[in-house]
Amino acid sequence: MKTRLSSHTEPEKASHWSAVFSLFMGVTSLIAAEFIPISLLTPIAQTLKITEGVAGQTVTAVGIFAVIASLTLAPLTNKINRRLVLLTLSILLVSANILVAFTPNYIMLLMGRSILGICVGGFWSMASAVTLQLVPTKDLSRALSIIYAGVSVATIISLPLASYLGNLIGWRNIFLLSALLGAIAFIWQFIALPTLPAQQGNSFKNMFFLLKQSWITIGIVATIFSYGGYHIFFTYLRPFLENNLALQTNTLSTLLLLFGIANCIGTLIAGIVMGKQFKITMIVVHFILLMLAIILMFINKNIIFNMLLVIAWGLMFGFIPVGWSTWIVRTLADKAEMMGGLSVAAIQFSIGLAAAMGGFIFDHKGMQGIFFSSALIFLCALILIKFSFWLFIRVTGRSIA
Repeated sequence: MKTRLSSHTEPEKASHWSAVFSLFMGVTSLIAAEFIPISLLTPIAQTLKITEGVAGQTVTAVGIFAVIASLTLAPLTNKINRRLVLLTLSILLVSANILVAFTPNYIMLLMGRSILGICVGGFWSMASAVTLQLVPTKDLSRALSIIYAGVSVATIISLPLASYLGNLIGWRNIFLLSALLGAIAFIWQFIALPTLPAQQGNSFKNMFFLLKQSWITIGIVATIFSYGGYHIFFTYLRPFLENNLALQTNTLSTLLLLFGIANCIGTLIAGIVMGKQFKITMIVVHFILLMLAIILMFINKNIIFNMLLVIAWGLMFGFIPVGWSTWIVRTLADKAEMMGGLSVAAIQFSIGLAAAMGGFIFDHKGMQGIFFSSALIFLCALILIKFSFWLFIRVTGRSIA
């Protein structure tokens, strides 16, 4: 018999670390499935007789449906236990991967990817709120860092590993392996997740009410800039490594692997640091990313140094997802589901906008324009973060350590 958990954090609350790690596995399978097509665009396009550009829209489809799901899931399921919702999303994830693996045409491919988008948006919108119910307050940052480490592991799976295995066993089998990963996550979650009551007050009306508070709106905009500054470079990382640094295939794959590992390490370090010094860490991390973008803009001759800067970029980004989730649970723990939805929508919008803007900038100004834009975006994020924190203290009278 599973024990009913309170939706409020308590000092003596039992820790459910197996459930936390089951969510880590869920994140790994979700994000890997989302980005696997990036490394398999050419064979997918050839098999389905479409262009690579059209095949690339399968990633866009995930983003669109993720935004829709993130904004609507909490209000539409406001009385359904979150354990059931998470397990349903895991089943849909497995189904989406199987549908893509056996797709006979582009329409079915888009259908499978759209279902995946619902899973991505739905899961991320509830991640912070669910974590609040799984561990005591003092362990929140650590638990969030474990869950978000799944993003880093998924980066490794979806880029170098999927590309390598795709050449050996074909892209359809890669999606079947992704379905298997999702099935493992489902079984683990079924065993480990306790009952998770929905938070009270989840409605569209209350969601829009949150946006009327200036410090929240500015924080959401800061989130857009924060992720945008990273993704405007990350989207064009491979062209930078291939064209500007002229890396050979083996070296490039190794660097992408190191990038993913560094990102994972950064996420785990964030779990320790954010729990003790959240405010100053958020500011310092964005300042470092700003400086990295500036250095990359001016130093492009030394290949080894540039490779180290790219790895450092991956390391520092590991702090950002943990940081913004910590911001939610520290400032609006009782509204974490709705804030999670708004945050996911902001992040997906940011990724799409960064890719679109980055494409225009890259075509006209090259990587120098990308680095300049990234630096400028991070500067805006830094200013907005400090302003949001200041407004929070002024409006609520609470500190944000």
